[in-house]
Amino acid sequence: MNKITSSNQYFFNFKRDLNASLDNFYFSKKNEILKNELDLFINNSDAHNFFISGDKGLGKTFLLNCVLNHKKFNEQKCLYIDIKNLSNNVQVFNEIDSFSVICIDNIHCSSKDIELELFNLVNKAFTSKIKLLISSQLHITQLIFFPDLLSRIKQMSCFSIEQISDDEVDDAIDFMNTKLKLFFSKELIEDISKIVRRDISSIKDLFVEIEQFLYSEKKRPSKRTIMGFLKKRINQ
Repeated sequence: MNKITSSNQYFFNFKRDLNASLDNFYFSKKNEILKNELDLFINNSDAHNFFISGDKGLGKTFLLNCVLNHKKFNEQKCLYIDIKNLSNNVQVFNEIDSFSVICIDNIHCSSKDIELELFNLVNKAFTSKIKLLISSQLHITQLIFFPDLLSRIKQMSCFSIEQISDDEVDDAIDFMNTKLKLFFSKELIEDISKIVRRDISSIKDLFVEIEQFLYSEKKRPSKRTIMGFLKKRINQ
């Protein structure tokens, strides 16, 4: 297990995104309920168990990071576990009693070897004040675990993160544009929307690349510069 900058935060096989914030996540209209429920999970002391499902690239891992980074948990001991990279190492489940917030990412990747450890962790969260947040690419009805573990997970507050719709892509791009203070024109935003993939992670990654390109090349974000970068990116 690795300790990061905060003495209260621990992670396993994962590079933490210390800049992730709910303020920097584009919530589409279909995801407004998820936004409200996450806020409740963070701020309500009685909200303890939360399950998020959704396709790859919709921002589940980013949202887990947002929760861990929230100022509400600055003085609390937090743990992040990426099941996808766990390699059946059950050592990470030791001493979970000492954590106030536990995030389990990619639970759909769990092997049979760690299901019992997962059940003990989830069960402990249900019988204590531990806040438990779990993510999965599979919907809860598609998970295949032994009955007791599956039963516990189904008792959690379960929500799905939805894909942004085609008519929201421009809004999502403009959201990133505003957050990064790139000041793209409406015309340029419309041009970008024609070539970017329709998921929030792809849009976010694209804008990070654009920002890094502009910084490294010391260029202004003109339409000619950006479209030249995008054309080169597509042809790579």
